[in-house]
Amino acid sequence: MDKVKTIFLGSGWESVETLKILHESEVFEVVCVITTVDRPVGRKQVMTPSDVKKYAWENNIPVEHTESKKERYMDIANQYQPDTVVCKAFGEIVPKEFLEYPKYGCINIHFSILPKYRGAVPIQKAILDGEKETGISIMLMSEGLDEGDVLDIYKEEIKPKDTNISLRERLVKKSAEILLPVLKEWIDGKIVPEKQDNSRATYCWQKDISKEKAEIKWDMYEPEYIERMVRAFLPWPVAWTRLPKSENKNLSEKIMKIYKVELINCKNMGNEVGKLFVEGEDLLFTTKHSEKCLKLVEFQIEGRNITNSTDFLKGLGRHLLH
Repeated sequence: MDKVKTIFLGSGWESVETLKILHESEVFEVVCVITTVDRPVGRKQVMTPSDVKKYAWENNIPVEHTESKKERYMDIANQYQPDTVVCKAFGEIVPKEFLEYPKYGCINIHFSILPKYRGAVPIQKAILDGEKETGISIMLMSEGLDEGDVLDIYKEEIKPKDTNISLRERLVKKSAEILLPVLKEWIDGKIVPEKQDNSRATYCWQKDISKEKAEIKWDMYEPEYIERMVRAFLPWPVAWTRLPKSENKNLSEKIMKIYKVELINCKNMGNEVGKLFVEGEDLLFTTKHSEKCLKLVEFQIEGRNITNSTDFLKGLGRHLLH
């Protein structure tokens, strides 16, 4: 049997594992990848290729760019004549004509249990919302946003201490493991695609994890939600708060980025919300619930390095807070 000619669409690091699995498969032949154009990175704005492009170069896979132009998509389809297309974390709108070109359709890997959390940031939103599980949906691509028929769904527990980073890493690894068996069954005609129930659909957008959304509003947010914010907003934009105005110039109105916290019970702190204080060897924030505090584990005050409470208080921290 001839290998199944496959075009891969992807860009970020989480796409590479899927591309690698396809490239090393005895069933699929990756005839080319379509990825985003090189982008300026870092302070010096050095033009940098995507992780997918780097892998393709290293493995002699042709690389194509479309810059979201419909004509380019069709030129590529006609040139490589794919039997199927596989997409993971691509970030461009794919035209209908291209979606309809491959015999076995275009397959997308989405990190949620569809139809819940259609859109750009399903992992972060699931953590923010306090969900107990999420998953991987392998689906046929359509013109609508993550609206295509579903081939298979894998469910994954969201652990109490999961961050966007830890959960994403597990889903990336698992999606690469389950993709090939699902694709093989689909091509062999053993899977009947299941339509999504649009009445149950929810959406998540890039603006849901903006820098503005990452600001901690102590008087508005429940302490449990703030703890989830810290886990969801890693590695970007990072949950943050502005320290109150004070006579201490080293802390007054400085921005504090918070990378890790623990929600703990504490003595009744009265009505002062969002107050930073020291208790023993711990640095804590009061919350809108007087008997619940957030213990800082890892944080960064504007102009200083990332640190933890112990090191901070051993140094200048205890002095700065008084």
